[in-house]
Amino acid sequence: MVKKTAEDIMISISDYVTISEKETLYRAIKVLRDSFHKDGRAWYGHRSVIVLGQSGELVGVLSLNEILKAVGLKELNNDPNFKAESWGWYYINSMREHAKLIVRDVMRPIALATVDARDSVSEVAQALLKHKVNSLPVLKRGKLIGMVRTLDIFMVVGDYFK
Repeated sequence: MVKKTAEDIMISISDYVTISEKETLYRAIKVLRDSFHKDGRAWYGHRSVIVLGQSGELVGVLSLNEILKAVGLKELNNDPNFKAESWGWYYINSMREHAKLIVRDVMRPIALATVDARDSVSEVAQALLKHKVNSLPVLKRGKLIGMVRTLDIFMVVGDYFK
C-alpha cells in the first residue's frame, strides 16, 4: 500500500471560497451558502471558508461550527435565565454594542492548527482529533495549498484495513 500524504488527499485551495477578516458574519454566511451546490435533492460543498487578512495572507478558517457558536451567543440575548444574573446583563449589553460581529471575531485563527503537505494520513487524522475540528489548512513551505477534511480521511481510511 502506498502511503498517502495530506497533499495527496486534500482539496486544492483554488476550490475554496475566501472572505476578508473584516467582513460581517452575515456576509460570510451568505458567501458560504452561495458556495453550496444542489445535486438532485442534496446540497453539497465545503463547510468552511478561508479567511484572508489585509494583504491577502491566510489568517484563519471560518467553519459552520464557528458560525453556530456565534448563533449561540446571539441566543443568550433572549434567555431570561441568563438575564437574571447581574453579570448576564453586563455581558448582553456588551454583546449589543458589538452586534455587528465580523469574521475575525468568530473565525479559528490559523495559528491554532495546520498540517504540512508531507504529513501522513494518520498524522492528519490525529491532528483533526487533537484539535477537535473537521478541516485543517495544508501548508507547503509555509504557503497555503489546500484544505484536508475528515471526509478526505474517510475516503482513504479503508486502505489501512486491507
